[in-house]
Amino acid sequence: MRVGIAGLGKMGSALARRLLSDGHEVTVWNRTRERAAPLIEAGASLAGSLGELAGGAEQLCTLLSDDDAALAVYLGPDGLIAHGREGQLLIDMSTISPAASAQIAAAAAGRARRFVRCPVSGNPGVLLAGNLGLIASGDPADFAAARPLLERVGAKVFFVGEGEAARVVKLAVNAVLAATTELLAETIVLCEANGIGRARYLEVLSASAVGSPLIAYKRDALVARDYDATFTTAMLGKDLGLVLDAAGAAGVAMPVSTLLAALVNDACRQGYADLDFLALLPQLQGLSGRERDR
Repeated sequence: MRVGIAGLGKMGSALARRLLSDGHEVTVWNRTRERAAPLIEAGASLAGSLGELAGGAEQLCTLLSDDDAALAVYLGPDGLIAHGREGQLLIDMSTISPAASAQIAAAAAGRARRFVRCPVSGNPGVLLAGNLGLIASGDPADFAAARPLLERVGAKVFFVGEGEAARVVKLAVNAVLAATTELLAETIVLCEANGIGRARYLEVLSASAVGSPLIAYKRDALVARDYDATFTTAMLGKDLGLVLDAAGAAGVAMPVSTLLAALVNDACRQGYADLDFLALLPQLQGLSGRERDR
């Protein structure tokens, strides 16, 4: 299959490599062309414009940083919708707001393009291994058309309904991610303040009723005090902002998420923005007057 990919951050680049390894013909585009160089060496083709990307692909996938980037790539005068073909399948894997997604969906429908919302859950390593989680919504027939490609990308593909349902579910998942990480930080500091090593505590926690895949795959990084980012603190802050915007639009009170957003934004101001979201731990150490990991 000829697949076009717009957006070559860590996740977009991993998606391109995953599809290349699966035998697909992949063309890529990125606003900063230099990011495409390693993928060209790996066998991808480079599109000089979004129009060229749209014109040569059977299906288009996007993994973009935020609402502004998504709106520009899809709705700009040189964007994917303007230059795509009737019936072309557009799959957006970004984490963006339901409002921005609805704008893109309306524009796509107006030009007879098919638009599947499909934010993803996981990191680049998980994607490369084919174990990504994908949360999709939109027209069921469009999802059925996208599903064969999605199943080559991730082991867990969930169709959660029509419209913007996938956006809401992904934001809800990330709210739980933030809450879990903050509680991990608080309880690690509590245990260490009482002379209990974090490796021992995490071993018990992982085997308990509240153990989770997140705790399991972050355990080694926590023990090693490794804050190299798979998902940055700034990204978590951006997503929590989207959570609160969606909650406000729906008239839903989210007091815990409101507090978490404030904590994450404070961590960014302290210099942790580009570190892994586990940086909530050294932030909490500082609040507790204890020596920080970083």
